[in-house]
Amino acid sequence: MNPREPVHEKDTKPPVNASMKAGNKEKPDAPANLEAGVHQDETVEGESVHGEDIYLHGLPLVLMTLSLMVGVLMIALDNSIIATAIPKITSKFDSLGDVAWYASAYLLTQLSFQPTFGKIYTFFNLKWVYLISSIIFEGGSILCAAAPSSAAFIIGRAIAGIGAAGIFCGAMIIISKIVEMRKRPLLLAIISSMYGIASVIGPSLGGVFTHSKQLTWRFCFWINLPLGAVMALIICFYYPLSLGEAPDSDHSLKEKILGLGLKSALILAGALVCLFLALQWGGTKHPWSDSRVWGCLVGFGLLLTLFVFIQIRQGEAALIRPRIISQRSVFLGCLFSALYQGAMTTQSYHLPFYFQAVKGVDPQTSGVDILPHGVTVTIATLITGSIITWLGYYVPFMWAGSAIFTTGAGLLYTISQNTPTARWFGYEVLAGAGFGIAIQIPIFAVQVVLSAGDIPLGTVLIILSQALGGSVGLSISQNVFQNSLRQRLKTIADIDIQAVIAAGGTDLEHVVSADSLAYVRDAFRYGISNAFLVSTALGGIAFLASIGMERRKIKSKKEGGE
Repeated sequence: MNPREPVHEKDTKPPVNASMKAGNKEKPDAPANLEAGVHQDETVEGESVHGEDIYLHGLPLVLMTLSLMVGVLMIALDNSIIATAIPKITSKFDSLGDVAWYASAYLLTQLSFQPTFGKIYTFFNLKWVYLISSIIFEGGSILCAAAPSSAAFIIGRAIAGIGAAGIFCGAMIIISKIVEMRKRPLLLAIISSMYGIASVIGPSLGGVFTHSKQLTWRFCFWINLPLGAVMALIICFYYPLSLGEAPDSDHSLKEKILGLGLKSALILAGALVCLFLALQWGGTKHPWSDSRVWGCLVGFGLLLTLFVFIQIRQGEAALIRPRIISQRSVFLGCLFSALYQGAMTTQSYHLPFYFQAVKGVDPQTSGVDILPHGVTVTIATLITGSIITWLGYYVPFMWAGSAIFTTGAGLLYTISQNTPTARWFGYEVLAGAGFGIAIQIPIFAVQVVLSAGDIPLGTVLIILSQALGGSVGLSISQNVFQNSLRQRLKTIADIDIQAVIAAGGTDLEHVVSADSLAYVRDAFRYGISNAFLVSTALGGIAFLASIGMERRKIKSKKEGGE
């Protein structure tokens, strides 16, 4: 069979003699001592995963799915729940200047260590690495919850970010181990939908904890302990150790440790720190011509060049193997993921500003107003996963999703203070549906086009691209927003620009006079519209990237694939 032909799968097979020729597509009966709830399925030549895999069925599969859902929900909540807690945290520690690091410390370590975890999952048993990652995450959460100072809190966030990198990467890899290729789109959709759910409930949950005298903001992090315990217990008892065998286990422990690419990870972390500082400072805190800004950009360029040089020089021993990233679907999938996540993060961040600063509603109401955006993402993700499982085609959903999303982003660019509810509601639904349709496809695509041993690293590359694209895209759009806002505010007489910006878009009527209020709200509208223009551009480029994806189909033998 040509390896580029569609993949076929089969769930049941008649018993055959073990001495049959190797070329025969059938295989011997499964051993009687297989672990409970586990069945052997075959994958014929041409599938890019194992020739023979053991998959879960029944209760073990249900519980493992629940465990992965809890794990991803936990790390997603850790990202969204903190938003409403930050004002109380800064008040407790008197640390307004540290706010940027509360999010960045978590994000930087998560980004920097994702490629490293890709290597770790290649060298060591999947089950134990996943459990250790959860312990690291819980340790960081405990430090955040009990932090006596802002510095301790930031360190806790950084530690939690390392654990989060291992948990999410591991969850995506576990999916490829527990179900056959045909069922993976649906399971991937279910797991990925946890991010949409977290984006909806996280801020509200954080607000409840923060305003509770008994729980306080610290419970935003204590809550991770019971969630992590549920996840770990299910993994311990229902994930067979045999499914965690490392694809590359023929090296000594010393060789494995040296092969983790920790030096490369540190270089990547340094490059990201330089980039984030430049994007945060440029045009806002310092002019772009300031030596601190362009010095960071130069540092980013030099460190990134060094990182790429090391990866090319090391070849198969590299943290990011050139052979994998140069594969057509992997490269375009990474590009698509970075652009798409950057576009979506821009919308998610600036929609609340639109409702609070432009429409003049309170934070609680704005939380309700953005629900169509987050809820639609979750629903579209689940529906798309189900349809792909049924049809077998997945690339067309990248085309359709990115086209719909870009249309929605372009319509959001047009909203103003007087836009009626029906219109902005529809625009949110359109953008959310487009994002939910397409965002999961690249992760599934790498599991189709790569071999079993390369799936962990390929999956990590997509995840890294999403996280990096989201953070860089948000930094760019936030820079555009702030510069546009300042530019328009300078045209308004008799206002304190710094006071308006410090208000953060809320309670503007207490900062400016009634005569100036409408002009200030329009200035925010101008800045937000330009941010949405960035989202539209990123979505459009993502659509172009999706056109080049390899067109594959996964179909069963019942559909005539024999």
